Amino acid sequence: MRQQSREYIVILFIIGALALNYPVLGLFDRAVALFGIPLLYFYLYLMWFVLIILLIAVIQHSEIREPEPPKAPPSMPESAKKRRVNDTDPGELL
Repeated sequence: MRQQSREYIVILFIIGALALNYPVLGLFDRAVALFGIPLLYFYLYLMWFVLIILLIAVIQHSEIREPEPPKAPPSMPESAKKRRVNDTDPGELL
């Protein structure tokens, strides 16, 4: 994992800790319902979902991918192998 990704994870933790703590939660503790869900619950689940998605994005971006080994050259097709055998001099077969 890259150093920059570790920093992003720490930043996400701090943002999550602040967003899911009392002073901010107090702002959403109202008698209002969005889509029939109390505002506080909606905010908690939305923040939880957003933090998980951002963490997945950071982890996916931070993977160090190994370069693929070079591929072997393609083998000769069967028709070329037959032609090669048929092109030999009959005197060489003895």
